Amino acid sequence: MNSWIERARQLSNEVLAPQADTVDATGAIPPGHFDLLAANGFYGVTLSDDLDLATFTEVGETLVAACLATTFVWAQHLGAARRIATSPNHGLRDRLTEDLRRGRVRCGVSYAGADDRADLSARRVDGGFVLDGVAPFVTGWGLVDVLAVMAMDEADPHALISVLVPAQESSALAATPMILSAVDASRTATLRFDGLFVPDSDVDNRLSLRGFHASSILAIWRNGSMALGLVRRCRAELDARGIDTGGLVHESGLIRTELDDALSGQSDIAHARARASELAVLAASGLVTAVGSAAAQRGGIADRTVREAAFTLVFGSRPPIRAALLDRLVGSGETR
Repeated sequence: MNSWIERARQLSNEVLAPQADTVDATGAIPPGHFDLLAANGFYGVTLSDDLDLATFTEVGETLVAACLATTFVWAQHLGAARRIATSPNHGLRDRLTEDLRRGRVRCGVSYAGADDRADLSARRVDGGFVLDGVAPFVTGWGLVDVLAVMAMDEADPHALISVLVPAQESSALAATPMILSAVDASRTATLRFDGLFVPDSDVDNRLSLRGFHASSILAIWRNGSMALGLVRRCRAELDARGIDTGGLVHESGLIRTELDDALSGQSDIAHARARASELAVLAASGLVTAVGSAAAQRGGIADRTVREAAFTLVFGSRPPIRAALLDRLVGSGETR
């Protein structure tokens, strides 16, 4: 068996899954979770030469099935690490790539400047950029060392400036913690940037808004995997109760193929992503039904899974995903 998968299963079975209900109840992820992910090489998976798409899928879904909160924080690191490792800023690459690979430096992300409202902007000044605006949802505050931030270029609204900033409050960066109905332990916060200076040495790239959205398909694909990881959890719990999950297995396989095909343009990523979240909600509802009245109590795997499945309906969404979900859930992707 692939060693990546073996390590993911061992970590999930021995550490993450047994503590997941406690993580959910207390709103705190033990730091040792991230240390174990780093020790097993998982912070560098997107920089690895021996990790194919199928293995990455298996690893990600295995970790999500065990503890979504831990996996959610860790997953923010992956795309940022890859971006830094391929940055045209060679000084930044040389300074941070190995630490990012080893998990010695852990990264969160903010794409606030790339959304439809362009909440965060970057203004060119001598020696760097100044950031102003709001990043509404930033995961891992207090758990990560740096943030990979996308801000709209004030000089060109069709371009983005990608930078790294220290994940710590200052007179120019304030954090307001959020209380989430699911994965609250992920320490998600709203950040306000008020003239935060970023030197050129910490600017990793400048890219077009269109190019960024074209490349964001991989992030949407990963979010689909998050939903399918919850389906995997439900399948295991239902199997343990002697309930036939053949339908979930079949549907998961179809959606997985559709998600993978979307990476090469052979299927619609928004539709596949919507199907994944819809299936997570249905599977979680099945688990609640199987558990019975005990599932109505706060805490426990059924309650947690329902809340986390609902979370996948809105996390990392885009207008086409939202429309596809509304069409599947209520029969119309149009709002009134």
